[in-house]
Amino acid sequence: HIGEGLNSNTVLTTLNLERNEIGDTGSQHIGEALKINKALTDLNLGQNNIGDRGAQHIGEGLKKNRALTKLNLYDISIGPEG
Repeated sequence: HIGEGLNSNTVLTTLNLERNEIGDTGSQHIGEALKINKALTDLNLGQNNIGDRGAQHIGEGLKKNRALTKLNLYDISIGPEG
């Protein structure tokens, strides 16, 4: 899955995953990868099925990530818990 690829990525700086049916489980893998990845600076997750739980996973990854400077979460289903 995409999380495994991001874990070992050292050169990819921009990743567009818009409209890829990514849900909370996929977001969990992406969040884990964000904790490790030091190359990705621009991530587009817009128009996916990411809810509160998925947003929380991504948020946990962002707490440890210092490389990402642009994150697109346009038109996803994040509520007050996310």
